[in-house]
Amino acid sequence: MPYVMRSDLLTLSLFLFLLLTGCNRGEGTFYRETGERFTTYYTVTYRAEKPLAEQIDSTMDAFNAVLNNFDPNSVVSRINANTSDRTDPMLEEVLRQAMIVSEATDGVYDVTGGPLFDIWGFGTKKGVTRLATDEQVDSVLQFVGYRQIHMDTIAHRITKDDPRLSMGLASLSKGYVVDLVARTLEHYGVEDYMVEIGGEVTCHGRNPRGECWSLGINKPIEDNTSTVNELLGKIEMCEKMGVATSGDYRTYKVIEGKKVAHTVNAVTGRPAHSDILEATVVAPTTMEADAWATAFMAVGLERAKEILEGQPQLGVLFVYADPTGTGYLTYTHRLDLLPLK
Repeated sequence: MPYVMRSDLLTLSLFLFLLLTGCNRGEGTFYRETGERFTTYYTVTYRAEKPLAEQIDSTMDAFNAVLNNFDPNSVVSRINANTSDRTDPMLEEVLRQAMIVSEATDGVYDVTGGPLFDIWGFGTKKGVTRLATDEQVDSVLQFVGYRQIHMDTIAHRITKDDPRLSMGLASLSKGYVVDLVARTLEHYGVEDYMVEIGGEVTCHGRNPRGECWSLGINKPIEDNTSTVNELLGKIEMCEKMGVATSGDYRTYKVIEGKKVAHTVNAVTGRPAHSDILEATVVAPTTMEADAWATAFMAVGLERAKEILEGQPQLGVLFVYADPTGTGYLTYTHRLDLLPLK
């Protein structure tokens, strides 16, 4: 079966639909923190008695020190470089979730496929101008496989069967930092909030209007500039949940005249394609939604439906290609797509 992992720090198709208005509801004031971290943008809207910008920033710093693949001094980067085997509770939490999705998808999803992204130009190595050769792909596939990672959560150490193996956590780490910021807000007694980082979202309580939070879902319009936003519909978030969207229609490259999708099949080592154009997943945590949205893009519609029967905690919206080639269709499962008003 194919493997797929989304390339790092790219907003794909989740667009913040509700522009917040008003400033007060009940006790406390609604604050809105915005900025740029991890080469993407974030917005945190919350009701509190005082601003929590410093605490939010500190949480992001802590995440960066452990899980940022693009920071050579992070915990995961040092493990990948074989300069350390020490883990961290945050890394262990992310890896546990990654292993769950890997097992449930029979290895379709695998966080050790990062080197494949490098040879196709979506990883840490930039400027790829030639399509990967069979020899390049075969050489990398020798050290791809999540079962080659062994985590000791008591001693907080990781061993690898092959020292060349590395972990690329972009497919769920952005969702995880969203969850971490939400935990920080809850620690300070915040009950009404929405956290959005690079298109991954979690929320709780109500918005400044006293209503459920709303998110717009983009149509899968091919546009690698990420500037075209036409909405397909919206979903309402009336209970705490995490939402993530993945799709290939925005994140791709043209190499030697060929379109190269950013999802990669770890069995063949080549870009993966399926009939799902866009996968939006709602889950108890944003990390979980992030990982599953990535995995579903690879397995295709029919296999995704089978997997969902064993994952009752998930709600999904799939936008998939019309077999007639005339457009696209939608499939929802435990999730309501509402019309725009």
